[in-house]
Amino acid sequence: MDNTKTLVNILDKSIDKLKEKREYFKNEKSDFTRKRKLNFEKIINLLMCMESGSLKDELYNYFDLNINNPTSSALIQQRNKIKPEAFEWLLNDFNNQTRKNTVYKGYRLLAIDGTSLLISFDKNDYNTYVPQGNQKGYNLFHINAMYDLLEHTYENIIIQNATELNENGAFNNIVDNYKGEKAIYIADRGYESYNSFAHVIESNQKFLIRIKDINSKTSLTKSLNLENESDEFDLIVNKILTFKQTKDIKKDKYNYKFVPKNQTFDFLNESKNFYNIEFRVVRFKLNNDHYECIITNLSEEEFTVEEIKELYNKRWGIETSFRELKYAVGLNSFHSKRRDFIKQEIFLRILFYNFSERIIRIIKPINNKKNRKYGYQVNFTRAFHIIKAYLKKIKSGCEPPNIESIIEKEIEPIRPGRSSPRKVRVQTFVYFIYR
Repeated sequence: MDNTKTLVNILDKSIDKLKEKREYFKNEKSDFTRKRKLNFEKIINLLMCMESGSLKDELYNYFDLNINNPTSSALIQQRNKIKPEAFEWLLNDFNNQTRKNTVYKGYRLLAIDGTSLLISFDKNDYNTYVPQGNQKGYNLFHINAMYDLLEHTYENIIIQNATELNENGAFNNIVDNYKGEKAIYIADRGYESYNSFAHVIESNQKFLIRIKDINSKTSLTKSLNLENESDEFDLIVNKILTFKQTKDIKKDKYNYKFVPKNQTFDFLNESKNFYNIEFRVVRFKLNNDHYECIITNLSEEEFTVEEIKELYNKRWGIETSFRELKYAVGLNSFHSKRRDFIKQEIFLRILFYNFSERIIRIIKPINNKKNRKYGYQVNFTRAFHIIKAYLKKIKSGCEPPNIESIIEKEIEPIRPGRSSPRKVRVQTFVYFIYR
């Protein structure tokens, strides 16, 4: 069975393998060939364990206030030798060695969603700058993530600049490049697209995507002839997509779907004028008298409406993971203005998140008191901080504590059914002067 030491050894071996891949260094012949205080392994570990302080604070913290600390300049010079793609390789290699392929009815449950990250202001960086009329604009990266809902880890990410933001395009890219076991892709509104449905179907996988309800004027269901359906339904729909607009096609609008030339659909071209697609539309009522509408290619025989509802509810796991990643792990606090350095930190924060989740999932929280009102789980925020401290200790040569025993005491109650209105607040980049 995996334990913390096993996971540390796997991570160390991945870092060793990466060091041998010279194509990920800017100077393949000379980078990281000499002995330095900040060698390649320490650079990786330091960047993984950073909190929200300034570079000097992070170095003092990592090296225990040693008067011979490496300088901030030395850290920057060493980081500059490594391409951001190196950290993406490291994340993938660690995932490949630690993945359990946990399944639900034979399927991996993979949620796909996106989140934006504010980065340092630079009006001249046209790739990431977002103007705001007369007000000051801002700069951002957008992360498109594939998250394993059963293993609670990130499987893949695509980083986009603000000007190239395209969540559907990223979705299709992730689907096309997936080489794992059979899976169900679960996504929220914003991913309702015939093109995305077709990409999943052509890859022989399954999808479950929430779409706008039938009462919405812009809902995809407007072309599905659902006006006479009851409040709740479960239907199989067949559509023929085409670029053509003949009289017969215009008359039969419920069997045909016209695709304008300015709309992306990757499976129609001059030699292929028609594309047949079949999917299932499920509408069900929530406890608050609202309705949800789901499009999927999961069969009625294999998945009931209740199971469809349960699968969609599981999608919330990626939302809570974004919160933990940004605030508990520290993805909101970057330590550089340079865009390639920021990408380094994004990949390493996600690697640290996955590493921590692997540890947390093997720990059973201590719960000595009987007849408690609630069940208990590990306090994830406390666990992340404990694991960072642990990694710093073992890399400094100190005797490591029994981290699993410490984490299993850090517990919080599980209160099912609790909900509160979503608070949407304007976020700002935390400037370096305030660190």
